[in-house]
Amino acid sequence: MGCNRYLGKYSVLDVELWGILDGLTLIHYRRYEGVMIQIDSLEAVKTIQHSSLMSSNSALIKHVHILLASAELWVIQHFLIGLNK
Repeated sequence: MGCNRYLGKYSVLDVELWGILDGLTLIHYRRYEGVMIQIDSLEAVKTIQHSSLMSSNSALIKHVHILLASAELWVIQHFLIGLNK
């Protein structure tokens, strides 16, 4: 999925998280039960895995966690850029 909005001057991590949030929003509205996120940003994977809804100061990460909590099963995997084709 590509980025479909103007994000201004944000970090690469923020742009990756916005992409994940957009995908999760689509999945949520279509009421899928499971989610598999495959991304080449190790920083995004670690941020999602190591932060919780309650501990995060970021509204973006909190929203990602809210949508992940609505899925019965979710998995996030890091893929090297060369394997992401």
